[in-house]
Amino acid sequence: MKETLLPRPRPCIVTALELLGLDDPEMPEGRARQVFSIVQRHIDPETVKLYGGHLSLAARRVLHFAPIRRAGWLLFWQALNVAHLQSDLVPLGVLVRGAIALGDAAAQGDLAIGRGIAEAERLRDEVALVPRVIVDPRLLREAEQNADLRAPQHSVMEELGYIRELLREDGDGLLFVDYLWAFSSEVDEPPLYLEFFKEHRRLVTRKLDSATVLDRSSHAWIWLRSYHNRVFKQLLKSRWPLDGQELLDLRVPATSPLVYSFPPSAKAP
Repeated sequence: MKETLLPRPRPCIVTALELLGLDDPEMPEGRARQVFSIVQRHIDPETVKLYGGHLSLAARRVLHFAPIRRAGWLLFWQALNVAHLQSDLVPLGVLVRGAIALGDAAAQGDLAIGRGIAEAERLRDEVALVPRVIVDPRLLREAEQNADLRAPQHSVMEELGYIRELLREDGDGLLFVDYLWAFSSEVDEPPLYLEFFKEHRRLVTRKLDSATVLDRSSHAWIWLRSYHNRVFKQLLKSRWPLDGQELLDLRVPATSPLVYSFPPSAKAP
């Protein structure tokens, strides 16, 4: 039997994701197939071929990478794809945890190899921790220095500016794809975005209501509530006027026994 020669791994943008909630027993029949269809739509197989990339789906895991090269795949596009992906999965009750990293990778058919894959998966499993897709700072530093990681018409600062609009710094200093806020600029009609935001609120509330103990799982939903309400505060300062009832319909209150908010009047004498 002739041995198949594997391609040499080369520097890539590597994204490793986990689809949270995909195996929820309450998920209706056929919903998983719909989720996979959405994943393939946002990480289009034809685009993968065009840029010499790779896409694989296995149970809850998604792996995508594309080599860094002139006129190749960009970090901005990957972050935007993740923002759109998460926004489309929210109504299905599915959230995304993962990482976008820099590392060597290559694929031959169904076989994918390279240290970059292992690193992206490590960041997903050991560092991301909650329903967020973090971006490896080393990839951002590479975007500063490597012209192949920016659009030809953009300066370094312009490209970083576009990327920055899609990311948010978390309390632990990590940058993650800010899908809730990024999606607001992708929707032309404010009522459509507000309905999406309400759907996100319902998802967060449902996850918190089903949690009974403080553990790694409930920590994810507590973090999600904090993220949701941080974006909610930005909405108050945005161009959309909201009345009192609309505000109540958007913010996630501290009704779960696993979260607590001090009353505004609680002040030390």
